[in-house]
Amino acid sequence: MANLETTVGIAVSTLGLVLVEVERASNGLLRVFIDRPEGKGSVTVEDCSTVSNHLSHLFTVENVDYERLEVSSPGLDRVLKTAADFVRYQGQPVKVRLNTQVDARKRFSALVQSVQGNKVLFAIMDESDLPKSGGTVQKKRSNAKTKAVSAVAVEKKMISVELGQIEKARLIPQL
Repeated sequence: MANLETTVGIAVSTLGLVLVEVERASNGLLRVFIDRPEGKGSVTVEDCSTVSNHLSHLFTVENVDYERLEVSSPGLDRVLKTAADFVRYQGQPVKVRLNTQVDARKRFSALVQSVQGNKVLFAIMDESDLPKSGGTVQKKRSNAKTKAVSAVAVEKKMISVELGQIEKARLIPQL
């Protein structure tokens, strides 16, 4: 799978896009999530179509076993994997699942505070800090309110986690 992810990453980058994740699902389904580099807008249907066509040809040449290919944007709750992902989404709320306990925690919601080398600093959020997501649409927070939330979070418990300890981190959608 690592070799496949590397191959797909190189192919996607030649098209001016960024690979977010490759996922194998049941029934031979291969999902590829792509994004645009920061500041270059959002992924379009045409981007997905272009990548799908390109990967279909590549997989034929490389003998990659799959039955169906899905190419899409990572969505509002996108996965964060690399240091660059965490830098890009500094100040944003995330749900984190660790593969080892850190400060007696394996799962938490937090604001991404900073990235230093291979470590991410999080400000742990309690339930009152979390955006409501029970199917209701929230108005987008203004910059002043986001800064206020960040300032409040700085007073909260901070936790530093190595990238290798993060099993999965996803953005908490801000609608």
